[in-house]
Amino acid sequence: MKILYLNNQFYLHGGIEKILSQKVNYLIEEYQYKVILCTSEHKNQSYVYPLNKSVNHIDLEINYNRSKSYFHPINLLKAFKHFIRLKRTIKKLKPNIIISVNFTPEQYFLPFIEKGTPKVKEFHSSGVTLKSTNNLAGKLKYQLFKLFDKYDSVVVLNKDEKKYYPFKKIEVIPNFIKIPTQNKSLNKEKTIIAAGRLSPVKQFDHLIKAWHMIADEFPDWQVKIFGDGDDEIKDDLQGLIGELKVPNIKLMGSTTQLKEEMEKASIYAMTSATECFPMVLLEAQAAQLAIISYDCPNGPRNIIKENRNGVLLPLNSIELFAHKLSEMISSNEYRRQLAINGEVDVLRLEIKEIMPKWTGLFNRLTHKI
Repeated sequence: MKILYLNNQFYLHGGIEKILSQKVNYLIEEYQYKVILCTSEHKNQSYVYPLNKSVNHIDLEINYNRSKSYFHPINLLKAFKHFIRLKRTIKKLKPNIIISVNFTPEQYFLPFIEKGTPKVKEFHSSGVTLKSTNNLAGKLKYQLFKLFDKYDSVVVLNKDEKKYYPFKKIEVIPNFIKIPTQNKSLNKEKTIIAAGRLSPVKQFDHLIKAWHMIADEFPDWQVKIFGDGDDEIKDDLQGLIGELKVPNIKLMGSTTQLKEEMEKASIYAMTSATECFPMVLLEAQAAQLAIISYDCPNGPRNIIKENRNGVLLPLNSIELFAHKLSEMISSNEYRRQLAINGEVDVLRLEIKEIMPKWTGLFNRLTHKI
């Protein structure tokens, strides 16, 4: 089977790119699929995650102006060029299935290209953000949302997301994890980790404020925030740390060694406004970390079982977050039990358990079963 994946790029750290690399490699190595990755703005960069050498990568060199809305005239012209180049590419490649995994304009016009080829739309962010706004671009985007019903299948990451997508052909296929084979560190450091793009939705300022409330109680503990992103947001977070004089917390930047950092740490903290099915929580469980997280829509509640493998708290409850984090730090046994249970529970989301759901969908769409 020949699969064509569409993404904007493959050089920036992100959950979409990480899961895509593992998915592509597994399809090639375990099912002998032919896989093509088509990007719109890869800019001749190195791959951020490893790809099997048989992957055929094509970049359309659209290069949208990211300082402007996709609905700005400059980007609308680029979207037309995107349509023409993608149509030409698909006609030449003749894939059996096409999958759109990102949020560039191609997601709207893809259903109208080579209508006989099955197409799948993956949603990697929560549908709670899909709502109409008063500006013209927002209204247009809300109307374009209806075009997703023209896909042969729409895939969301957890059952709670289905309510946002009133479509006939919807599937729930969660993210997965490749369980590390090496032994984990038995000597956990007194470290709390958070990770993700430095963007407003991650709300790392909440973690900084929560840690500020309890840091003096635990002078031998530290907080590390991994990730890069908007320089302005980074400056704001660094400014907040300085303004509050918060000790033992550091913005670490991006890393290719997050798994190793997790294996040394004790707690994973998540204060996001929305998370659809965060891979980073699966990785935290596999690394034997106790997890504390906001119950944001809608991923964490589909991963964390309250007081079994982590702690779920009401969204934006900074003071309560600080209190529960303090309790977790104070009890070695409680923290250890959460971590052990998490390592067991994440096995249900191992790659070998989830990928057959994808191949089953592909076979149904191509009428092979």
